[in-house]
Amino acid sequence: MELWATQECGSAEFGDQRLTPRLIRLVTALAERPGESLPASITDWHQLKAGYRFFDNPKVKPNKIIAAHAKATAERLQGENIILTAQDTTGVSLNTHEATQGLGPIGAKGSLGLFVHSCLAGRIDGTPLGLLHQKAWARTGTSADEEKESERWIEGLRASKAQVPKDARLVMVGDRENDFFGYFAVVAEEQVDAIVRAAHDRKLAGEYPSLAKALAAAPPIGTMTVTISRTPEHPEREATLALCATSVLLPPTQSYRGAYREPVRLNVVCAYEIEAAAEVKEPISWILFTTLPVADAEQAAIVVRWYTLRWRIERFHFVLKQGCNIEDLQLQTERRLENAIATYSIVAWRILWLTYEARQNPDAPCTVALSDREWKALTLILYKKKILKGVHAPQAPPTLSTAVIYISRVGGFLARKSDGEPGVKVLWRGWRRLQDMAAMLEAAEASGLVGKG
Repeated sequence: MELWATQECGSAEFGDQRLTPRLIRLVTALAERPGESLPASITDWHQLKAGYRFFDNPKVKPNKIIAAHAKATAERLQGENIILTAQDTTGVSLNTHEATQGLGPIGAKGSLGLFVHSCLAGRIDGTPLGLLHQKAWARTGTSADEEKESERWIEGLRASKAQVPKDARLVMVGDRENDFFGYFAVVAEEQVDAIVRAAHDRKLAGEYPSLAKALAAAPPIGTMTVTISRTPEHPEREATLALCATSVLLPPTQSYRGAYREPVRLNVVCAYEIEAAAEVKEPISWILFTTLPVADAEQAAIVVRWYTLRWRIERFHFVLKQGCNIEDLQLQTERRLENAIATYSIVAWRILWLTYEARQNPDAPCTVALSDREWKALTLILYKKKILKGVHAPQAPPTLSTAVIYISRVGGFLARKSDGEPGVKVLWRGWRRLQDMAAMLEAAEASGLVGKG
């Protein structure tokens, strides 16, 4: 685990050479016990105190923590022809932290906390390869907040472009908050590609006066089937979508007329669900702006499929909040919290990566993600009944897919045929138990109770 943490954080530049090793130790400890409090993750008092001092050090900045991880992400992106980078914002509720200074309003009236905006890069197969950018902030409560906050999308785009290989095609993917003229203008300036779900109808320049009328005139070009990921409200399901596509001219809105005079040309894909089951309360109806070609059904289907991969950023924020429990952090200032969130984000990404990497490369050796002690501890957990009967545990490491299923079984996954692939929740539960077992195995080896290897 320390080797992995060094790869992710070893290039951090804080202006103090002592701080990078501290970050590595912190990430190592938190990755071994995601979801635990800081005192539970770092049981040595001196190391725990050093961790609190690290978060409070004025030389430590969240952007510097993320920059080190983003550098490691950029190395993983080498060789990728197309890179999908999803942007999204989540609110971090900290209502129970009455003593914490610097929080701002989020969501419902009276709710306090921070906002976190992240850019998660990945392959077109859906495997997340790491963060390229992240920003956390507290609202001041003024009317200008939301207007200024729209710039986070542009900031994320430019930061992502700066990290990806020059010969790779960058496709930025965003949801309805991402739908504003200034963003599309910068997409054209930066010469990157984008997919953004439209938030509402709007006036157009050119042949059609509105987006709704342009889509009404667009002929159907085919159908496709997509997998809709499960949520707390509904199980995973297949949806058949009808497709139509067209091209439009988006004129500058009033806020941007001073900076831009010319309209931006965008393609549009409309995907709406047909033959939805009776229990589906909200059939899919997506209108997607894009710079990608949509001349036929195959091209339009690519746009829709890549848009569905935007859910990876939502899963990342889910792991960050529910798996790493950042909303339970007991830190007394906004700055300490932002540093802690950036640190935990590296841990959250690794859990998410492990989930999807096992699905895309199931036959890879588990040693790409687990240490020798971790996979051996894992087999001891799963084979304990057979071992007690005198049967030897496997001596070779299992495949990555098998190891992830093993870890998830430890976390409560039943692994029945009808259960499908394990999700991130059971994976992080199992991971915590695995780390406890690995620590016990290490102690037993050091004491001579069991032989090494």
